[in-house]
Amino acid sequence: MKRVLRIPRFNKEGKPKTLELLVDSPIMNDKGFPQEGKLLLVIDDGKNRVGFQLSTAEAALLYQRLSYVLNESAKEYIQIEEKSKRNYQSSKKGRDVEEEQSEEVPPEYFDDMPPDDLQ
Repeated sequence: MKRVLRIPRFNKEGKPKTLELLVDSPIMNDKGFPQEGKLLLVIDDGKNRVGFQLSTAEAALLYQRLSYVLNESAKEYIQIEEKSKRNYQSSKKGRDVEEEQSEEVPPEYFDDMPPDDLQ
């Protein structure tokens, strides 16, 4: 079996956990017929090592479902990101309008000032 993927993780205590994907290539059996390859998902927590064997059909179904879920998750993330951006921009516009209104100087302020000489 060949290891094609290894994803390490560390828990809060710093102990490692790993997820591995191993593959056994298709072969020719003793009777001369092709034998399907196998995939093995292995989770190792340092104390125990548990493997789950998948046929090619099961692996294809897992791939299809993972692909679908990842696409849906990406769409949801983009929608949330756009909503957040719109909310930020609308709140920023509201603040800009408030700042512009607060920066306006009332005309009465200039009543007691002498006129400028523009010569």
